[in-house]
Amino acid sequence: MATRQDVNAPLLITIGAISAILVLVIVVGVQAWFTNEEDQEIAKKYEDAPNVWLDNLRLEQKTKLQGERWINRDQKIIQIPIDQAMDLIVKNGGNLPSTQPAAAASASAR
Repeated sequence: MATRQDVNAPLLITIGAISAILVLVIVVGVQAWFTNEEDQEIAKKYEDAPNVWLDNLRLEQKTKLQGERWINRDQKIIQIPIDQAMDLIVKNGGNLPSTQPAAAASASAR
């Protein structure tokens, strides 16, 4: 007596398709999870690491703004700290201080 076994092709195709979709979803999900974790790690390293170039730039700018230095010796232009400049403006009643020496100002008044 011969036993006949029929293959249920539609069932096999359905199981194969569902398995392929499931594997694809798992792969995409694991890749997305990995990328998310990697981005978080990079962001944490970036936050923890000092930006030496930016820190040096800010320090240089701060020292330039708070220090006194000659801008142009021929024209006698000197840079002074911002606080000192504001005090001079307040002392002069809101007027800018004279940039000409007193002798030159009196000679031009004649």
